[in-house]
Formats: sequence, structure tokens, C-alpha cells
Amino acid sequence: MKFAVIGCGSIGQRHIENLIKLGHKVVAWNRNKFRRNLVEKNFGIKTYHNLDEMLDLNDLNASIICSPSSLHFAHAKKVINKNINLFIEKPLAISMKGIDNIEREAKKKGLISHIGTNMRFHFGPALIKKHLKKKTIGKILWGNFWAGMYLPDWHPTENYRKMYSAKKKLGGGAIMDFIHEIDLICWLFKMPSKLAAMMGNSGFLDIETEDVADVIMSYPKGLKINLHIDYIQRPFQRGIYLVGDKGSMKWDSALKKVEFYLYNSQKVINKRYPKNYKHNNMYLEQMKYFLKCLIKKKQSQSDIKEGRRALELALSIKKSAARNKFL
Repeated sequence: MKFAVIGCGSIGQRHIENLIKLGHKVVAWNRNKFRRNLVEKNFGIKTYHNLDEMLDLNDLNASIICSPSSLHFAHAKKVINKNINLFIEKPLAISMKGIDNIEREAKKKGLISHIGTNMRFHFGPALIKKHLKKKTIGKILWGNFWAGMYLPDWHPTENYRKMYSAKKKLGGGAIMDFIHEIDLICWLFKMPSKLAAMMGNSGFLDIETEDVADVIMSYPKGLKINLHIDYIQRPFQRGIYLVGDKGSMKWDSALKKVEFYLYNSQKVINKRYPKNYKHNNMYLEQMKYFLKCLIKKKQSQSDIKEGRRALELALSIKKSAARNKFL
């Protein structure tokens, strides 16, 4: 198959490399000449300065949108108008404006869509999802999700103050960058009925966007979920801790395992990452899943509709923090 990658930043280059590794043809677009030359040199593929010229190729199976968050909607709209299947990196957009239209158009044209939800394909969250379905720890009573990284370390070769993460107009900020955690909450527990959020800019990083956020979410049957995300802490951390009426389970990315504690037997069970498990594994598994959807002409379980749900929750968190009230 042949794919058109829109945007040649770090995630765009990761998808290019993985698609080539999986045996597929790739072309790419970037407005920056340096990035285009770098990608041509590193991957031996053709790049385009004119986006329409690339998208008008008649043998494209799908487009992978990896541009800055503020451009995701415009690029998705363009790809849909050209009747091309699409993979959109997170977040789907930075506002809800026009989302109804592209969701309707994609469905009308029978296009396969997928939103970048690579954490669903990670060993840790995938195992937690499996055991939630099996009710291994019973009814879930309380949960904690967390993720934090030191922004300057994220892309050490770039000036972090100029990255999209640091710019409001580009859709940056901890809430949108860590929308993976927000998506995982939706994936595991659906949408909360009520939430309260606080977010802020510490001034420590000299950026425009929020660098820390905390959220409390409530569900109809008493479940409470806490979420913490930030651009400040070192080293990078990410995890999920769930408490049920029969036990608890915890995924900690730093420890590379999922730990189960069962109350009745007082037994601790550790499920460690497979041998030689790498960070790129989840991206490869996600891409394989998307390819399978294309081959079988079957809609992704992480389509525009799912991406919309995570975006709605992210925007509600921002609104709650801005208004200093429960929503």
C-alpha cells in the first residue's frame, strides 16, 4: 500500500520508518525545506512542497496527518474532501468547530479513519483493559492516572520554547499533549458525569501554555478518577492505579510491569513487559491495526467519533479550570 504523511516532525518520521519497515510505500509533505531534505536523505522517499500535488496522487491508500495540533482539522478536512482514508495524530483538533461536518463527510464517503491512540496498544494499558473486562479486581471504586515529563528533554535537539507544545496558537499545552491519558480514561471508563479541574503555568519553563493540570472526575455509580499531568517532572513518568472491591492493579511505566494485588488471597502478581519490549512496539502495533482496518474495509475502534470524545473531555477540563467550577 501507499501512504502520504503530512508533517515530518518526530512522530511523522516515526510513522514513515514504521510503514517502510512493514513493507509499504511512503511519500511525505512538509512546509519546511530542511525537514523535507532530511526525510529524503534518511528514508529515501519522495517529499512534496505542494500538499495538493501529493494528495492528488491516484494510488494513495491513506494519509497520515502528523502536522501541529492546530492544523489537524484543516488537513483532515482536505484529505476527506479528496476521498482518502485518514490516520490523524492526537488530538483530533483543538476545538469542536466543524467536527460534526468532517465526521459526517467521512462516514458518508465510507472512509476509514483512525485517531492516534498508541497508548491503547501499549502492553500496560492493554493488559489493564483486558483485566477490567475479566473483572479481576471486581467493581472499580477509585482510579488514578498520571503522566509527567520535563518538556526540554522531550525533543532535546529542538528549542522547546519554539515547539507547538509551548505555543497557544499551535494547540500546545499539557492537556492536549497528554490527551493520551484522557483517551485512556474514556476507553476504560467512558465519559465522566462531572469534573473539576485546575491548570496553571508555573513560569519555570518560560512558555505560553499550561505546564501542570489536575482533574477530579466523577461517575454515576460512585467511581472517582484522578488525573495529573505536567511538563515539569524528571524523569518521565506515566501510569495507572485502579482500586476495586476485590483487589487493585497498577501499571507504572518506570517499573515496566503491571502489578495485581488480590485481597482474599493477599497475593501479589507481577506481569512484566515481554523481553526486549521497546517504546516503538505500541506504534508498530497501532499501525498494523490500521493496516488491517484498511485491508478489511472495517472502521477503526479509534475513529473520528472516538477522537471527538477525548477532545470533548479535554476541552471540558480546560473550561472547568478557566471558570474555576465543576462541570
